Amino acid sequence: STVTLAGAMSGSTTADASGNYTFGNLVNGAYTVTPSKIGFAFAPVSQNVTVNGANVSNVNFTASSTTFSLSGTITNGAGSIISLSGGAGSTTADSSGNYIFNNLANGTYTVTPSKTGLVFSPPSQNVTINGASVSGVNFSASSVPTFSLSGTITGGAGATVTLSGAGTGSTTANASGSYSFSGLVNGTYTVTPSKTGLTFTPSSQNATISGANVSGVNFTAKGISLDTSVFKDQSTNNTKVISPSFSTTRSSELLLAFIGADRLSASSNTSVSSVTGAGLTWALVKRTNTQNGTAEIWRAFAVSPLTNVTVTATLNQSVQSSLTVLSFSGVDTTGTNGSGAIGASGGGNAQSGAPTATLVTTRNNSWVFGVGVDYDNPTARTVGANQSLVHQFLSPSGDTYWVQMQNNPTPLSGTSVVVNDTAPTADRYNLSICAVQPAP
Repeated sequence: STVTLAGAMSGSTTADASGNYTFGNLVNGAYTVTPSKIGFAFAPVSQNVTVNGANVSNVNFTASSTTFSLSGTITNGAGSIISLSGGAGSTTADSSGNYIFNNLANGTYTVTPSKTGLVFSPPSQNVTINGASVSGVNFSASSVPTFSLSGTITGGAGATVTLSGAGTGSTTANASGSYSFSGLVNGTYTVTPSKTGLTFTPSSQNATISGANVSGVNFTAKGISLDTSVFKDQSTNNTKVISPSFSTTRSSELLLAFIGADRLSASSNTSVSSVTGAGLTWALVKRTNTQNGTAEIWRAFAVSPLTNVTVTATLNQSVQSSLTVLSFSGVDTTGTNGSGAIGASGGGNAQSGAPTATLVTTRNNSWVFGVGVDYDNPTARTVGANQSLVHQFLSPSGDTYWVQMQNNPTPLSGTSVVVNDTAPTADRYNLSICAVQPAP
């Protein structure tokens, strides 16, 4: 405590650890002695003392605290943050859920616990301190109840589903188009599906969770989706190349067979005599065999899903070759054997140069694919901008057979689309391309 002296002389001193204090060298006269310390009251508040020719002792005081504590326990609330109103700050409950605030003045306070993932009963409490510490300001904590939100996107396998609102997140629709979010608290959410080349009806939906799971937040997707992709590289001379067995997941799918093959005969170039398999009827879409070898695209249409089927391409020469089979859902189902699902086609060839072919799309969101043959060298492709290799085969005979694609469907009809490689640039090539059309 600080002890202040006023009167005939003035000054101040600090009481020692035992509470003792002394003023020395005082002249005769009247004095007032006043102790002080933050958080304490003194009895008496001050004392008047007269020095008259002798030392004066036993000018004593009694101090008592004027601040108090507030404490309690939060059942199941270890690590909770407890906030106290009135600028008193916050503290953290220990591993047993206990908490305490010290050095509080008299007054009314609001005690509010919080922790992510927990709810508290009661949510808060008002407490009044009036000359004494307060204990037993207790709460109980329990986990916030959570729920799920789910639905199906017809034709939307692989679509990204984004959640916003009372919570955020994203997930991917499975092969059946189903999706689900779990661990959601009550509140209003917006669900938005997306996938390149697809449009969705509706474009998004609001859903409110209020004490129960929500299901049936459904959408319908429209546009092309790649379903199945298999390939077979025929590394020895043969008149046939047969794909691995494969299955498709949806009805009304377009199948495309991409065939690249070598040339042996000096009198005639290679071509595909027929494509068979999967119980389907196959038709030629595009053949480019101006230079040695052939690059061909054939089509078929599967009304129902296929299970463990194969596709065989028969060649007019016994040569090395490569066959890639892709299947697509969301295509135009009109016409015969997938004819409505094929838009423009194109081809390119040269004695020497970087492979390139161009077509002009005839429907919004058409997706362009191509197959090529490099007769001169087994050299890996460097594809052009916004394109990817589906598959390539560097054959033992010294050729390259490859399939490539535009990374995304082309949004607008009437767009000139180029399928190209930037390397190699000095080999002979044949390149065939076509556009797969979505349902109108």
